[in-house]
Amino acid sequence: MDRARPATEELVQHLVDSISAKIFNGAYAPGQKLRQEALAEEFDVSRTPVREALRQLEIKGLIVQQPRYGATVVAPTIKDIGANYWLRGELEGMAAELAARWISDADLKRLQAVHAECADAVSALYAEVNAGNAAAPRQAGPRQAAAPMQHWVVKNQEFHALIFRAAGNPSLERIIRDLHTDYTKNILNMTVLGMYENRMKKNIEHHAAIVQALTARDAAASRAAMRAHIHESGEFVVEWLQKRPQSRKPPR
Repeated sequence: MDRARPATEELVQHLVDSISAKIFNGAYAPGQKLRQEALAEEFDVSRTPVREALRQLEIKGLIVQQPRYGATVVAPTIKDIGANYWLRGELEGMAAELAARWISDADLKRLQAVHAECADAVSALYAEVNAGNAAAPRQAGPRQAAAPMQHWVVKNQEFHALIFRAAGNPSLERIIRDLHTDYTKNILNMTVLGMYENRMKKNIEHHAAIVQALTARDAAASRAAMRAHIHESGEFVVEWLQKRPQSRKPPR
C-alpha cells in the first residue's frame, strides 16, 4: 500500500487520540477487549504502533493489559473525573504562579489576545443560540452552534497552553498535558453544549481574573485564580455528568 504514512511517533499519537476518543464516546465500552489484530485492521496499520499506543493508554489508566488476556477498556468514573479536575487545579495553579514570575511581555500580550478571542467566541455562540430563541447551547441544533463552539474550545485550550509554557517547567507542563489528554479534552467537547450562558460567561470572568493577576505579576493571585477556575469547572462537569442517563460513564 503506497499511501502516505505519518512518522511513527505521530502515528502512535494518532492511535492514542483515536482510541481515547472511542473510549470516551462509548464506541469502546468499559470491559471491552481491545485486540491488537482487530485494532491494526480497523486503523489500517501494523501491530507495532498499536502495541505502543496500548502501552501509553495503559499508563494513562484508560486500559489494563494482562498476559494472555490482552487489553481491556477501563472507562473513568465520575469520581475519577472529579479527582482529575482537583489535581489539575492544584498543578495548573502552580503553573500560573510560576508563569506570573516568568511570562514574557510578548506571551502576556498573546494571552490577552487569546482571552479576547475566547470572549468573542462565546458572544458569537450565544448570538446564534439566542437568534433561535434558545436559552442554552444544548437546545440549538448541532450545526448552528458547532463553528463558534469549536472555536471556543480551541482558544480555551490555547489560553491554558500559553500559561503552561510560560511557567518554564517542562516536567510540570508534561504532567498537566497528560491530564488533559486523559480526560479533559474529550469531556470538554461533550459538556460545552450543556453550559448555560451564565456558566460560559463565568468561564470568561475566570479567565479575565487570571489574565489580570498575571499582568500584575502577582504570583499568589495567579495561582488562586487558576485553582478556583479549574476546581469550579470540575464541579460543573461532575454535576452535568451526574444528571445524564447512565452516569457511571461519559455520555455518547
